[in-house]
Amino acid sequence: MNGLPKDASGAVVDIELSDLDLRYEGYRLQQPRLEGQLLSSIAREGIREPLQGVNSGATAVLLNGFKRLRCARKLSIHVVPFASLGTDEVAGILKLLRGSSHEALSLLEQARFVDELKTGRGLSVAEIAEQLSRSKAWVSLRLGFIDIPVSYTHL
Repeated sequence: MNGLPKDASGAVVDIELSDLDLRYEGYRLQQPRLEGQLLSSIAREGIREPLQGVNSGATAVLLNGFKRLRCARKLSIHVVPFASLGTDEVAGILKLLRGSSHEALSLLEQARFVDELKTGRGLSVAEIAEQLSRSKAWVSLRLGFIDIPVSYTHL
């Protein structure tokens, strides 16, 4: 490993897969069809977009790039590009939620991260809304998705 970036400059460094903390992997949806297309692309051209996360001490916590991570594993790629969103997980999650449209999160993924901010990190609905420049209704809608039981047998 070449070392982790120490700030939120977004500098891209190479990092070993084994050095990534994957605690948020369950927050992201798997899309096998898209992942298959990405696998072909990475096999031909390598990983063009860095994985993104935060540096929490000596650990890189992955927030974005789980499809690329799984593809790298399948292709036996052990070192991947990584861009830091900072050193604070809350700030990193907020940056991810504010991300550009090409990095859009699904409604359920947004809900999981908003719930993490509220229940896991103690932010209020008003604080989350303010940090994201969104309405309290936008935040509440996403939090409501966490409380809805999902039946995968009818999808």
